[in-house]
Amino acid sequence: MPDLQKNKWKIFFGVTVIGSFLDWFTKYLAVAKLQMGVQVPVIGSVLQWQLIFNTGGLFGFNPKAWIPGFPTNLFYYIMSTIAMIVIVIYYSKIDVKAKFSYWGISLIMPGAIGNIFDRIIRPGKGVVDFIRIDLNFPPFNPWPIWNLADAYITIGVALIIIDLWFQEKEKKPVKEKDN
Repeated sequence: MPDLQKNKWKIFFGVTVIGSFLDWFTKYLAVAKLQMGVQVPVIGSVLQWQLIFNTGGLFGFNPKAWIPGFPTNLFYYIMSTIAMIVIVIYYSKIDVKAKFSYWGISLIMPGAIGNIFDRIIRPGKGVVDFIRIDLNFPPFNPWPIWNLADAYITIGVALIIIDLWFQEKEKKPVKEKDN
């Protein structure tokens, strides 16, 4: 495993570039090869490709549904830009012991870049989503359709939570038994 402190920006840049490319490439393939809304089985009904354009955010959240005329794209441009700035600042301050956070933050950046890139190049359509999972039990029947950028963000956040859990666990003193 590379020395995180010494190579942290190489790791960040590498994960960002490779992750952003893979996200863009898979979305490109989805738009080029899939028909809108048509489910293509990969593993039966459990994993399918299904092209949709998500004008909202996470799980299709769209403020325009509650506030007519809301500038959804502008809102997500601003929020994504702020998030990317915060990511770089947070990453620069991560403790060397927080190994999961290094990788988590490194994954969140290409997720943010991938989804804002989609909004910029397809302002009227939204973000390309194409991965459909249906495990046939709630809440996974089906799970909202997603893309690699969404997976990067989800995995990145999970890694940060795991790191915070480990850090909290280390802080708690071991209780001695009363005699």
